[in-house]
Amino acid sequence: MDRIDRFVAYSELVGNVNTIIPAAEIEEEVGKGTAQKRYVKAHRFGLEPLQPDIDEKGINEAVVEADYAIAETGTVVLDSADEKLRLATCLAEKLTVLVEGSRVKEKLEDVVDFLEERSRKENGYIAFITGASRTADIERVLTIGVHGPREMQVIIVEDM
Repeated sequence: MDRIDRFVAYSELVGNVNTIIPAAEIEEEVGKGTAQKRYVKAHRFGLEPLQPDIDEKGINEAVVEADYAIAETGTVVLDSADEKLRLATCLAEKLTVLVEGSRVKEKLEDVVDFLEERSRKENGYIAFITGASRTADIERVLTIGVHGPREMQVIIVEDM
């Protein structure tokens, strides 16, 4: 199993929807979103940024780019120094994450240089997101979407 197949397998275990597309189809795939309050920050993929005001009501959908993805856990890694990006990834009902296929790495150890560089910054925040927010109480009643998105999609873009 190659690293992308492994990423998809682990990501799907936590309920994520995963799609692999060629770069030419990014706008078509991401443009499907019709949420009224939508946050978009994915400059590497040529998407027009949208940054609505984020208030206590949250936002319907966020489309962001990951710096890396980790195959062994199905996790995406984001440089979250931008406060609006942090809020968007936590408060969106649906989170769509774009990542280039070449940025899907086998193990966490493969991105250590990136982590060290970003964490040295005064405002360095790095987010590791594996799936939709899940929490359970002592009686094991599962609730989805309390501390983050209710649903997550990862779009792996074949190298541009």
